[in-house]
Amino acid sequence: MPFTTLSNEEEKEFHRLSRFYWQEALRCEHAKAYLAGCVMLGSALETLLILMINCYPEAAEQTRKIPMAKGKPKPLLDWQFVELLRVVKAAQWLPSGLNLNDAWSNRKARIGDYAEVVRQVQNLAHAARYVKDHRRKRVTAKYLQGQFEVVLLCRDWLSEHNNKSLLERMKMEG
Repeated sequence: MPFTTLSNEEEKEFHRLSRFYWQEALRCEHAKAYLAGCVMLGSALETLLILMINCYPEAAEQTRKIPMAKGKPKPLLDWQFVELLRVVKAAQWLPSGLNLNDAWSNRKARIGDYAEVVRQVQNLAHAARYVKDHRRKRVTAKYLQGQFEVVLLCRDWLSEHNNKSLLERMKMEG
């Protein structure tokens, strides 16, 4: 049973939001509001994942990781960041070398694992999460710079998948 994708109007708004979140992150960097910038970059990545899944709903469904509610697939607008990442990693659009509860390993980590870090840093906007995961520490310019790098890499990986898909389709159509 397919999930509900975005309308054309919603898709346009997500494209606008992607640019908006990126610009806001740059403003936060300039203002030295590093946590706020990390939250904006997490939102930018979340937006890109929604757009990607919207472009390839059949491939997303084939992962068998579509979030469900009351026995039915949730509409794409209702998916949480963690659910988006689960589908994107299962589709190998952002491959992962670690399981969510594994200890971090730079040797095994792949782009999907770094995307999980973006999500976790974004969640520091929640007070309880900050106290549990980041007590007595600050989110610094280094964190924000790392988030910029990962979101750009994720964008590039997703674009590469898009480009390959378009080339295959063009070859099939002659």
